Amino acid sequence: MGKCDIILSQYFEDDCRYADLINGFVFEGRQVVDEKDIIDRNPVITGFLGKVKGCIPIQKYRDAVRKIVFGMNFIVLGLEHQNNIYYGIPIRIMLEDAAGYDEQLRILRGLNRRKKRLNSDAFLGGITKEDRFKAVVTIVLYYGSEPWQGARTLNGLLDLDSVPDKVKDLLNDYRIHILEVRRIQELDRYQTDLREVFGFIQKSGDKAAVKKFAFENAEKFQKLEEDAYDVISILTGSKELETMKEKYREKGGKINMCEAIRGLIEEGKAIGLSLGDQGRSQTVARNMYARGFTAEEAAGLIGISRTQIRDWYDEWQKERS
Repeated sequence: MGKCDIILSQYFEDDCRYADLINGFVFEGRQVVDEKDIIDRNPVITGFLGKVKGCIPIQKYRDAVRKIVFGMNFIVLGLEHQNNIYYGIPIRIMLEDAAGYDEQLRILRGLNRRKKRLNSDAFLGGITKEDRFKAVVTIVLYYGSEPWQGARTLNGLLDLDSVPDKVKDLLNDYRIHILEVRRIQELDRYQTDLREVFGFIQKSGDKAAVKKFAFENAEKFQKLEEDAYDVISILTGSKELETMKEKYREKGGKINMCEAIRGLIEEGKAIGLSLGDQGRSQTVARNMYARGFTAEEAAGLIGISRTQIRDWYDEWQKERS
């Protein structure tokens, strides 16, 4: 996992934030899920494609996954973090969700055999007519500056030219659920510091708007949790905020973001690139990467740090692999 993935995974380890995300995105701000309804679950999911001999084992590592309790029932809800548009994501999410169901199937088979619940008809399959599975859902959090232009369904990736309608009717589609963080219309649906984090990231294209938002919400930004500060720093690409963190640490470990921003302004630091042109620079860098430019060449031509360019290059290389 890259640095950004690690920081985001740690940030969403907080059950209050996990519940707040679900309430804000799924229930439009209504307080349906409480932090007590969030149960830890292993983010590594294993499954198998095929049968016994020649089967292909698959292992998927979710960025975050929890059980969400609803009364006497629960669902499994995972999060995936995306800084860039990944055009094949419907297939990836479908595989992750399928691996989650396959994991339940294998556990249920083992339990049924140990408890001797299987009659002759059900023995080979390992499950009974009454057995049911817990729903598996994934939310994709997209932090990119460009609007999401990738497919939101499996059918959106399929080449169906000349395929008869009768055949199309046989196809099973698979939807994905994307929260475009920079385009959230109702920030007040979120009641934890998700509101401040999402709002700051949204406005990072306009340094005046960043300053205005921070100081209008000074009470929250003056006592920002360290992991929330880290998410803001890395997702806005602000090396200045990263390096200034210790300077503005308050008693109790929280960070005074308002003072950090004021410090940048007083020191004449340009928040412009890191909190403004980041998305455009990343787009240019990606085009140069695709055309074979080295990280050093791209950094020199674009005018940003080689460290930032190398981080992007490493991420894009992993995607290609």
